Amino acid sequence: MNKQIKSIIFAVVLGSLFTSTNIAKANDRDSAKSEVLLAKGAEVSFANFMNKNAKNFVKKEDWNIFTEVVTLYNVSPSKFLKVNNEKREDFELAVKSIKAKLNKMRGEEAKEWMNKVTVTANVINFLWNNKVQIIPLETEQTEAPIAIEMIGE
Repeated sequence: MNKQIKSIIFAVVLGSLFTSTNIAKANDRDSAKSEVLLAKGAEVSFANFMNKNAKNFVKKEDWNIFTEVVTLYNVSPSKFLKVNNEKREDFELAVKSIKAKLNKMRGEEAKEWMNKVTVTANVINFLWNNKVQIIPLETEQTEAPIAIEMIGE
């Protein structure tokens, strides 16, 4: 009887481990497909994917530059738009190296992340290149017309 209880407990624990592992993998796949951009939490899922599949790459400076710019895009749009030209050029190089790394990886998930990196980089470059110039409005001082009383009442 004691062995049966131990084997049941072992089976339950083992089953729960397999289930939680499969749920984590499914969540990673779903996050790769559900978002269009690396924004609003998708960048965290992408970082997890890269940490699992490209451990040495995430230690490089290109990865740090890429994540810094994407984080600025998500957290502080005003600081993001003020990024200097040197950082923008570094970001372009970082995107190219990330795309090259993703291109070497196999699987649908890597392709999904490649598309997201491409779209995100395009959106970021579009925003940097098409900033709206805010021109202060000049107020014109005019005199109000004189009110005239109606005749005949």
